[in-house]
Amino acid sequence: MPVTPSELGTQPVGGVARVFEDVWQLKVPVPFPLVFVASYLVREDDGWTVIDPGFDYPEGREVWRRGAKSLGLDLGGDIRRVVVTHLHPDHIGLAKWMSGRAGCPVLMSGMEIAAARRLWNPTADTDRFFRFMVRYGMDEATARPNVLKQSSRTELPDEITPLAPGEKLEMGAGSYRLIHAPGHTDHHLVFHDEHRGLLIGGDHVLLRITPNIGVWPATEPRPLARYLASVDGMRGLDVNLVLPGHGPLFHDLNGRIEELTRHHEDRLDVMYRAYAGEPATPYEIACRVFSLDLSDYQLRFALAETLAHLELLEEQGRIEVAGEHPVRHRPVRRMDDIGSEA
Repeated sequence: MPVTPSELGTQPVGGVARVFEDVWQLKVPVPFPLVFVASYLVREDDGWTVIDPGFDYPEGREVWRRGAKSLGLDLGGDIRRVVVTHLHPDHIGLAKWMSGRAGCPVLMSGMEIAAARRLWNPTADTDRFFRFMVRYGMDEATARPNVLKQSSRTELPDEITPLAPGEKLEMGAGSYRLIHAPGHTDHHLVFHDEHRGLLIGGDHVLLRITPNIGVWPATEPRPLARYLASVDGMRGLDVNLVLPGHGPLFHDLNGRIEELTRHHEDRLDVMYRAYAGEPATPYEIACRVFSLDLSDYQLRFALAETLAHLELLEEQGRIEVAGEHPVRHRPVRRMDDIGSEA
């Protein structure tokens, strides 16, 4: 039976609602298909902690102004700190704006800080991304618009305070253990309040959708293998409520981990079968497995996700490299694959 959504946090996009004893959720809009990012506000004795403030654009700032007003919160004086789960712009984007207004620190994984400084460096080599996509089979005419989109930059706070996995972070009435949760990004953190059974999950464990696990030019090796190991390691955590970065809240963490594991097993099989017994580039496999009606934004994520699955298929011995310019793989027929096709 599928994991069902919680009845908490059902307010519309732009709305704010209390979702736990000292935690409120503000649904901040984003200008792409995910519709909103869930920002969380934790009530402190002397103000508020904000987790993942959202994407920096006018609509997001306006929602924060309205949401703060509805809570009686002064954005210029009541925010004590901003905590970020990972470097993606829909999570960290408003951190500089918010911390600048409030004069408060921004906190994020130390390794993620370094990765963010490299990724959002305005002098970064955007042609590297172009070469990356072409290497894996995307034609140059399709790759070039993706480079233009990728070249847009996220402005980071001048100073970010590093966090480390295993540390405890006191927020409101809770004491949260910081858990390294790689896959969606290399140094993503989730926050677990064991005593109250609460998990603030960022984009690591989502309901109804799955986080993009992709290979990008600067990604550390084996993101999908690391992701699956990470979620498997979270089985049995004392969690009664998951507060994700997108989509509905939910209660059954173990059930959702099982669904995510099966999803990726199925996707590995789908991508293996997409070769139809012949060599193909990763881009060709992506086009066979994903919808053909994809925007530039969606297309690069489809290729990155395909690469992550192909990397694991190669590690499993189900495919092997058949060419380098562009990269091609060919399927390796094994007895268990032959049996599944029978």
